[in-house]
Formats: sequence, C-alpha cells, structure tokens
Amino acid sequence: MMLSSSLPCISFHFQTRIAARIVIVLLALIVCSSLTACFTTDPTLDTSGELRTNDVVIGTGATISVDTNIVTQVDVVLSERLANGTITRATAATKLLVDNFTGTPTVGLDKGLRGMRVGSTRTITVPPWLGYLNHQQGSVPANSTIIYDVILNKTEVFLREDLVVGTGDSAKYNSTVNVTYTGRLLNGNYFDANTAGATFSFRLGANSVIRGWDIGVLNMRVGGKRRLTIPSLLGYGATAQAKIPANSTLIFEIELISVVQ
Repeated sequence: MMLSSSLPCISFHFQTRIAARIVIVLLALIVCSSLTACFTTDPTLDTSGELRTNDVVIGTGATISVDTNIVTQVDVVLSERLANGTITRATAATKLLVDNFTGTPTVGLDKGLRGMRVGSTRTITVPPWLGYLNHQQGSVPANSTIIYDVILNKTEVFLREDLVVGTGDSAKYNSTVNVTYTGRLLNGNYFDANTAGATFSFRLGANSVIRGWDIGVLNMRVGGKRRLTIPSLLGYGATAQAKIPANSTLIFEIELISVVQ
C-alpha cells in the first residue's frame, strides 16, 4: 500500500524536474541567441579608401617631421566633419601631440599632419580604418569617413640632447633610475633642482613623473647627461605648478647616477 500510494508522487516530482530542466535549457538558448544577435549587429570594418591630404594654403614655417620617432606638439585650429558636411568637432585653438598616434583623435589625423608646415591650411580625409573604425564615436557613426580641416599655427619639437654619453647600465622601462637634475623655463628662470644632496628616484614608465621624463630618460646610460626640451603637453599642460606657469615648455638637464633593473 505504501509503495503503491507513493508512485504517483514520485512520477509527479520526476515530471516537474524534467519540465524545469526544459525551461532552463530554453532560457539558455534565448540568452545565447540574444548575445549572438548583439555580436552579429556589430558592423564589419570598412577597410576601403585611402588617406588623402590637400593643402589649401602652403605655409613657410617649420615642418612637422614625417619621422614617427620624433614627437611634435602642434597648435592648430581644427574642425572634424562627415562626408555629408555634418560638423562633429570644432575648436578655435587646441594643442595636439603628433607622436605616433597616441596624441591625436585618430591615426589618420596623426598621419595626415606629418609634413605640414606652420602657416598651412590642410584638408585631411580619413577612411574608417584610420578613423574611428567600426564603432560609433559620439555623433560620428560607425564606419564613417572623416574630414579634418586644419590650420597649423605653431610647432614645438620634443628634444633629447646628449651632453655626455654615459658608459654604464642603460635605463629601460620598469627599471628604477636615480638622477640629479635642474629644471628651468624658456626665459631661463629655474623652478627646481636637486644637484646637491640625495638623488631623485623613480620607476621608468610607471607614470610617476611627467611623460616627458618617462620618454626622455629612456635608454640613457649611467654617467650620461641629457638635456630635455619638453613641450607643455608632455609636462604639466594647462595646469600651473608653483613656479611653472600653465602651458610652459620645460628644459631639464638630467644626469643618470645609477639604474636598478
């Protein structure tokens, strides 16, 4: 009796578990389908088109180097528009770094600025694969061709000058370097120095110092002395610091005392 009376209960619970499992499987299939739909709606990158530049006005000033190892700060008037004429960005004046594609909005703009002379007006047409790719960027749709209209007003080159070439260990990224230094402005006013007393230590590439130091001390050898002329975007930018006015070019003379790898 006991056994026979329990059979319907066992059967009911078994059916309930099967039904629950079916529901879980169906839910999983729905989720997977939704995720697949999300991925498949991402448009394929348009790799057609070439970078084009057109100099409307050719200036007579300094030229932005085509060497990607040379970092240049530029002062420009810039507008960004779509092929249909819609303006998506416009600036009365702005500073950019032409530094191998990290200091400009797009790779194409960095490439297109190279070789431009101060005083020039240039139109740079950037295909999607050198622009914002297959992603929407603000009001710029995915796979958009972008047209930049640029007036180049000024350039400042980041300079590394070896006053003394060292013979010791080389400073590499992630090594700890110990240095002495002086820092001054273009007008000759000194704002900092530690030539007397303890050395200044920092880990190279850890963003613990201004970017101009991280890239300027790289590959120095112990015993070496180097002069760095650092444009403001690689220094303190538009933020004043004690004796350093906003937008200042900085000049450092640095001696590398020791390196800990």
